[in-house]
Amino acid sequence: MRTLLLTSALMAGLLGSLSAIPVPVPVPYHAFCGSLWLFGLPCAEIGSRLVEQIEAFSLQRGCAECQYTLVSATPLNIRANHTSAGGLQTENITLTLSPISMTSGCRVSGQSVSVSFTSCLDDGLNYCNLRNLLTGCGLNYVPGLMELTNEWTCLGYSLSTCKA
Repeated sequence: MRTLLLTSALMAGLLGSLSAIPVPVPVPYHAFCGSLWLFGLPCAEIGSRLVEQIEAFSLQRGCAECQYTLVSATPLNIRANHTSAGGLQTENITLTLSPISMTSGCRVSGQSVSVSFTSCLDDGLNYCNLRNLLTGCGLNYVPGLMELTNEWTCLGYSLSTCKA
């Protein structure tokens, strides 16, 4: 019964937030990805786990997928950069957290946008920037997780092969 209530509340939150699926406003010829995640955990826990993962990745050496730098963090907004391709390409990452009052859950809008001039098809690099943070801190195992993204909001999504 509790699972049914949680699922119903998450679906209500989802339906109420479909219009808020992040669609980055890309600069022409810059690769980008927008994704929306719904969690059954409070935003304070989600945010702290994401910040801790960015900081943990920034300490790892020799991991091309793990070159993250925390730019700023507030309870509802996290900004970071990811450097890839041997330091030749940088992506700006923004995570916006919004509490879901009905479930005490959290809605996270994530965006990753390449800074430099690149092909619009990045083989899912920007999607993997977001997904690697999620999986790195174990949020992909949170019960009730829902991820909403597609090829329209996340160029290269169907081509992605995330490694971290």
